[in-house]
Amino acid sequence: MKLLLTSVFKPYGVDDQYGRKENIMELYHNQITREQGIFSLRYNHRSFGLYLMAENIEYPAVVLDFPTLDRFIKEIKKGYDYVGISFITPNFLKARKMSELIRKYSPSTKIILGGHGTQIPDIEKMIDCDYVARGEGVRWLRKLFDEKVDAPIKHPIIPSAENKRFMGIPLLGKSGILMPGVGCPNRCRFCCTTHNFRFEHIPFFQTGKELFDICVKMEKKFGCSDFFVMDENFLKNKKRAMELLDLMKKHDKLYYFGIFSSAEAIMDFGIENVFELGVGFLWLGVESYLENYQKNRGIDMPKLFSDLRNHGVSVLASSILFQEHHTKENIWKEVDYMKTLRPDFAQFMQLGPLPKTALYDEYMGKGKLCTDVPFEEWHGQHRIWFNHPEFTQKESQHILKEAFQRDFHELGPSIMRMCETYITGYEYTLRYQDTWKRKRNEKLREYSRDFYSAIDIMQPYLPNRKTAMFAMDIEERYRRLLGEKTVAQRALTKLGQGFAFKENLKLKLLGDVRQPSTYVTSYRKSLLQFLSSPLKGRSLPDMSFNYLELKLRKNLSTEHMCLELRGIMDGINWVKLYRRILNYLKTEKKTIGIDITKMISVEDDSLHKLMKKLKEYHSKIMVYYSEKMEGKDEFIARLKENFEGISFVEYIVMPVSERVPVPASDGRDMGDGCLLTKRDL
Repeated sequence: MKLLLTSVFKPYGVDDQYGRKENIMELYHNQITREQGIFSLRYNHRSFGLYLMAENIEYPAVVLDFPTLDRFIKEIKKGYDYVGISFITPNFLKARKMSELIRKYSPSTKIILGGHGTQIPDIEKMIDCDYVARGEGVRWLRKLFDEKVDAPIKHPIIPSAENKRFMGIPLLGKSGILMPGVGCPNRCRFCCTTHNFRFEHIPFFQTGKELFDICVKMEKKFGCSDFFVMDENFLKNKKRAMELLDLMKKHDKLYYFGIFSSAEAIMDFGIENVFELGVGFLWLGVESYLENYQKNRGIDMPKLFSDLRNHGVSVLASSILFQEHHTKENIWKEVDYMKTLRPDFAQFMQLGPLPKTALYDEYMGKGKLCTDVPFEEWHGQHRIWFNHPEFTQKESQHILKEAFQRDFHELGPSIMRMCETYITGYEYTLRYQDTWKRKRNEKLREYSRDFYSAIDIMQPYLPNRKTAMFAMDIEERYRRLLGEKTVAQRALTKLGQGFAFKENLKLKLLGDVRQPSTYVTSYRKSLLQFLSSPLKGRSLPDMSFNYLELKLRKNLSTEHMCLELRGIMDGINWVKLYRRILNYLKTEKKTIGIDITKMISVEDDSLHKLMKKLKEYHSKIMVYYSEKMEGKDEFIARLKENFEGISFVEYIVMPVSERVPVPASDGRDMGDGCLLTKRDL
């Protein structure tokens, strides 16, 4: 009766039979601020794709995110029809273990493998499964459940990050996640995303109006105005982003966005537009200054970074180490170049030939992959898993660690750099006189004031004199532009220092391994509940709609469910009804009754079309009609003539006072009683 969509089980970031300690389930602490100790940002992000899929199918679904193994076993014992396991290559062993447990505890359940891990060649032979879902998951599931594949996408209303902490200080306030689309057309040969979605961007929302409406909904639910945009190159669709900006201005919504974008897309969109849109965090792929990627060609990177900083945009720059052109000499030039850009955040990743990328196919063909490195270590944060002419696996491990350490020791903690970016942006944008830009400037002032206390809290733990001097310079700028700290800010500083002391002690005594909470979210709680929700039909001239109301009853004599139809069946809602009935028949494999007595009218020959589509299930369908139905003889005679195998039952309507309430097996009231049929008599 249900689909379970699950991430792989915890613990994460530990050395055990299923994973490695370097593969941490925290974006920042795993691959960005990993060597910054107490200054490392500690955020958890949910498995967003699971929620998007569950939201956009008609089939009842449950999302189980970050379960323990015991919690997963408890869930699968409920007997789901399907279980979908989402995993990446390093979590191969976890996905295989989960498949084995499903076969043990729920052998009739169909297993679906999904996520980037499905690109592993012959994965269906390596993990016991019934289906492999590659590419875009919403449409794949809709096709599996015989639903309308191209129906509009509904955006889930979920937070972007949770359990947010810095130096042990809880970061309050929620932010929302926006998923405008998936995939990327840039065709970088090392990129999983572009290959997984066949070198194209698949948009879920084509207009700025759609995105604006989602922001408004999340603002109402979470009280948030900050959003992270999960789109590989958000500014590439300039028309959509500009429409979003226009609507924000029209409705005076000073939303703030964190985005991914290529340098070429930023330049085309324009720095001032980036500022006006409210982009406060931007993830940009530098990749390598020694190899000029198409997306970065002809762009003055130092100037671009400076312009973004001047507009208060905190940049995360990513660089790929151990590319073919890297040697023991020039690889440090790569690291030094990243430092000259002065990004607030820096990600150093090892070149990783992951399954079915062009890079993987090339290295596999040349015999360059290391067969002694298990999938658990294919995560880019420990050692390379291919033979490099210049570097051993051990050298790659040490160089990566040192690259992060150099970034931290020379530029300081990322949060401190971000404090500088906010105050720089505030000071620089004071020059603008435009009303909207002035409002944006005031927001930068607010962000600066919010982080004023952080500078003092960080100072006792800074790694060296250079970063300590940097902190003093930033504090002086804050004092000059914002004035002295208020009483409240001084109190926050004291409170934060207490959190930091405790966090520092915890790191020394207990280490830094933390696990995310487990989340269970249900969508369309039962098949019967789903089956009986109303269906909208054709729009009418007065701006209303035809509606087909559905009500479930239980037949006393046969014990099967009867679906009572009320209202108007037309050329639109009959198709929706067909999918629901088909879903029920496939899942329950039981007879279903269809009561047409209380229908107002049947348009477009829709009832005949419905029965024709359900042809192979006619032996499982009973049509109930009343002796008092107007024109019933001709109508029913035509149905009987055209559809052999369907049972037609005429009944007498009992007075309401004589009906007996019939509870369902789970105790719910199924309605105001059953109808007495001639067969019952």
